[in-house]
Amino acid sequence: TKQIKAWTKAASALSYEESLQALDLLLTQLQNDAVPMAELQRHYLQGQIYLEHCKSLLEAAEQTVIQLDPDSLEINPNA
Repeated sequence: TKQIKAWTKAASALSYEESLQALDLLLTQLQNDAVPMAELQRHYLQGQIYLEHCKSLLEAAEQTVIQLDPDSLEINPNA
């Protein structure tokens, strides 16, 4: 839907730390008993988007580390 695309676009602009902070805030809101069911569902979907963004950023960082030459700490394109 349009809303999910907007959330995905917004999440893609965040750093890993910002995404984790957003996830933490959503988790706090999900634990609130006074939040209506429709809003819980919205928070859950947003959380999934932030989580996927964090995973993507971690995988990219991992690939960079894998490509580092252990002696020079320069990126080795052949790795």
